[in-house]
Amino acid sequence: MILMINEILLISLLSHVNHLYLTPLRILNMKRLVVLCLLGMTFNFGFSQGHRFIYELHFKSDSTKNKFDSIKVILDVGKENTKFYDMEFLRIDSIRKNTLENWTMNSPSQQLTKRKKGSSINQNYRDNLFDYFLIESKDEMKWKIFPEIKKAGEYNLQKATTDFGGRHWIAWFCTEIPINEGPYKFQGLPGLIFEISDFGNNYSYKLIGNIKLETDFDTTDFLETHYGEKPVKITNKKFNEIKLNYFSDPYSWARTAEEWSVNFGDGKVYHTKEDIPYLTKRTQEELRRNNNPIELDTALPYPLK
Repeated sequence: MILMINEILLISLLSHVNHLYLTPLRILNMKRLVVLCLLGMTFNFGFSQGHRFIYELHFKSDSTKNKFDSIKVILDVGKENTKFYDMEFLRIDSIRKNTLENWTMNSPSQQLTKRKKGSSINQNYRDNLFDYFLIESKDEMKWKIFPEIKKAGEYNLQKATTDFGGRHWIAWFCTEIPINEGPYKFQGLPGLIFEISDFGNNYSYKLIGNIKLETDFDTTDFLETHYGEKPVKITNKKFNEIKLNYFSDPYSWARTAEEWSVNFGDGKVYHTKEDIPYLTKRTQEELRRNNNPIELDTALPYPLK
């Protein structure tokens, strides 16, 4: 297995080993050791409170186009809980704690979850503009395991399939790694999931590295809360209603704001009430086009008119 790792990813990984925020000098001194660990995909379970698994996620925001977004995502398996979130949150968290700058971000993946180890009940954290929500779901996985085996470096991976979220999935798991977890909500196989993708190739995850955690990492700033803002617990039906209200009038806030501006990257700046009908139409078109969530069966079908 070959892993190409850039400086930002390396700093993000290193700055969260054992909860240490490392200086550039210490990062340089440790670079060779960590890269070798990731390249070898070595798993050391001795005296460890938990593990952090790093996946590469490729996904299509627009299912009608052959264009993929790519981000790194994190699976933290602790003593009691399993958490899944965008890796970029780690970099922002490190900046906030090191510089006290008030950086924030919303999730590109919208796949922020937390659950008890071994449980199929997920706490799903979702953002919508400036609001933060908690949706609880029970996501049982019924797996069909096949005898087919393939190699990933020194590890043997076994094939399994399941239906989840309105998609059919194929997974490759490793019985040599005694952790029955995987990215996002996928769990319940007799070993760690190394790879998983849907048959339409809209979403695919691939394990690229791991770090031993001596203690559970504190995610309360960006997962359990949105930088101090506690989530409002709602149902998925209510969340879709909120999204539909936003779709119907995405610039309602601009009608009463004294000064505002919107830049779509087209060289123009929109800042008047006369611009709102155009901005509304353009935003609605983008929301319709980029409406390919991982769970199709609970997704909101935006109206065509």
